[in-house]
Amino acid sequence: MIFSSRKKRGFGKQAIIFTAAIVFLFFSFPAMAQSLLQTGAPPPDFSLKTIDGKNTSFSEYSQKKAVIVLFWSTWSTNSPKALKRFEDFYRKYKDQGIQVVGINADNQTISGEDLAKIKKLVSELDITFPVLLDNGLSTFHLYNIIALPSTLVISEGKISYTLPGFPLVGTEDMFDYLLVLAGESPRKKTEPKYSADPDAVADASLALRFAGKKQYEMASLLFKKAIGKDPKFILPYVELAKLYETDGKNSEAENVLKNSLAAEPENVAALSELGYLLSKTGREKEAIGMLDRAVKNETAAYPPAHYYRAYALGVAGQLKEALDAFEQALSLNPYDPVPYRLRAEVYERNAMLKEASADYRKSLELLAKIKN
Repeated sequence: MIFSSRKKRGFGKQAIIFTAAIVFLFFSFPAMAQSLLQTGAPPPDFSLKTIDGKNTSFSEYSQKKAVIVLFWSTWSTNSPKALKRFEDFYRKYKDQGIQVVGINADNQTISGEDLAKIKKLVSELDITFPVLLDNGLSTFHLYNIIALPSTLVISEGKISYTLPGFPLVGTEDMFDYLLVLAGESPRKKTEPKYSADPDAVADASLALRFAGKKQYEMASLLFKKAIGKDPKFILPYVELAKLYETDGKNSEAENVLKNSLAAEPENVAALSELGYLLSKTGREKEAIGMLDRAVKNETAAYPPAHYYRAYALGVAGQLKEALDAFEQALSLNPYDPVPYRLRAEVYERNAMLKEASADYRKSLELLAKIKN
C-alpha cells in the first residue's frame, strides 16, 4: 500500500497497526481460494446438525447415485429460488438415487433469530430434503464456497459439477446434467461436460498443499506438470500466476494467464485474475474491459470478477461505480476478506480514512476466523 504524507498523518498509529496486521496475515496464511473445489476431487466429509438439532454427516449419503450439496442463506436473493428448484427435483428423482442436502451459511454464528428465519423459509418452501446448519462456517470454507447460493454435485465418489451462484444459463446447464444422472434425457442437446485429467487434478491438489506450506518452488513445478498433462485445466494456470505475482514476476504471471485464455478464452477465473493484474500494473482501461467480460458471464457467478472490477474502477478514479461494484460482490459472499481489503485500498486512495480503517479491520477479522 502506498500512502501520501497527508494520508499517513491522517491515518496515524491505528491505521499503521491495521495495515501491518493485514500484511502479516495475508503473507502468513495460504492464498485465499477463489473457486469451488475442482471437479474430479474427492468431497471433504463434514458433520453438522440439522435445523432440528440432529447430527448428520456427508458419509451418510455416500452410497447414493448422486448427492447435490446446496450452500444457501436467507439473505441471498437467489437462495429461495435455488431451494425451491432443488426441492422439486428431489421430490421427482429421490427414488432414482438422487439426494439433495442444503447447508445454511447465514452467519458466522447462527443466533436464535437466524435459526427462526431459516426454519420459517424452509417451512414456507415446504423443503423435505435435509437442511444443515454450518455454525462457524467451517464447511463453507472447507468447500471453498465463493458465492451464495452455490451447488456441488458428487457422483461416483468425486465432485463432478460445481456452480457458484444461480445464473440463468449455468443453472439450466446444470439441471440438464442432473437429468442425465437421474436417468433422463436432457432437455436440449448438450456437449459432453469437460472433466480435467485425474493426474492433472492430483498434481494441482498437491501443488496447492505445497503452496499453503510456502514451498513455492515445488508448488510451481507441480502446477506446470498439471498444465502439461491437461492444457485445458485452468486452475493450475491461475494458481501458478499467483505464485509468480507473489515473487514480483508480473510479466511471467501475465504470460501464464494469457496462455490459459488461449486454452479457454472466456474462462471467468482467468479473465478475472488477468484483469486484476492489469489494474495493479497501470492498465486500468484494459483491465476494466476484461473484467466487464467476466462479470457478464452467465454460466457462473464469480465474486472475484466483481471485486476486481470494483478495484479497477477505483484505481481509475470512478469511485461511485467502484463502491457499487464492491456491494454487488459482497452480496454474493460477505465472508471473503479480499473485497474488504481492496475496498479499503480504494478508500485510502480517496483519503476516506475512517472507511478504510473499518474495512481493514473487517478483512483482518475474517482472515483470523478462517485461520482459526
